[in-house]
Amino acid sequence: MIIGNEILDLQLTLIDSAQCFRWTKRGEKYGCVIGGNCVWLSQTPAGLEAEGEIDLPAIRHYLDLDRDYSKVALEYSHIPVARQAIEMFPGMRVMNQPTWEALVTFILSANNNVKRIRTLADALCMHFPQPENVAAQGLLAFPTPEMLAGCSEEELRGLKMGYRAPFLIETARRVCEGFDLAGLASMPYAEAHRALVTLPGVGDKVADCVLLFGCGHTSAFPVDVWVDRLLKSWFGVEAKGRAQMLKTARNLLGDHAGLLQQFLFHAARTGAISLD
Repeated sequence: MIIGNEILDLQLTLIDSAQCFRWTKRGEKYGCVIGGNCVWLSQTPAGLEAEGEIDLPAIRHYLDLDRDYSKVALEYSHIPVARQAIEMFPGMRVMNQPTWEALVTFILSANNNVKRIRTLADALCMHFPQPENVAAQGLLAFPTPEMLAGCSEEELRGLKMGYRAPFLIETARRVCEGFDLAGLASMPYAEAHRALVTLPGVGDKVADCVLLFGCGHTSAFPVDVWVDRLLKSWFGVEAKGRAQMLKTARNLLGDHAGLLQQFLFHAARTGAISLD
């Protein structure tokens, strides 16, 4: 099924941009389990093709295909480095992942590199029985909160989750007990952030990653070493502490600060734009 003709770089968006850790590349196709269904994406002359049990609106939302990124670039036309970063990566989209998957994988991301995060996410998935339709295609379904809540710390430490093991279990239990993951997307940003940081293993940066990549909060602005450096180098931001830095970044970059952050982060991390 052709799901769109928008510009989309699958390798960049799904694998290289460090916003998602769940996709598998096989030849020219990219596979993942979304909503319990195996989905394979590929770029063809006719457009972006999806194979599997496809919910068209859901997959377009997942890939953020209905957003006009050229308008986002125009929004930042007065900031040369911002517009440059967006225009350098015209095929990158900021994805709308399942909130639960984003929460778990970004808890795993703390003090880890991208390769290690993928390895841990795969190990977590493989620990649980896989549905036949998923196993047959060599993909991995993500464990539910109930599955993870039933694990022992020893089990997860055996999967190399380390100090994150109790965080994962307790967070899963909180979700099972009624923590409103689904409601985060409709909450005001500040309220959603306050709620998330009450979960074990969720600090400010992890919360912002979950809100940006798993809840559609485009003003969420994850700050790591790269973002801290680029804000100082490219924007002259010398704020002290997260709160002041975020206030300065949002005042400067507006409601789409989180979208822009992903492009700036990738440009800095890959050296596409020098930090000097």
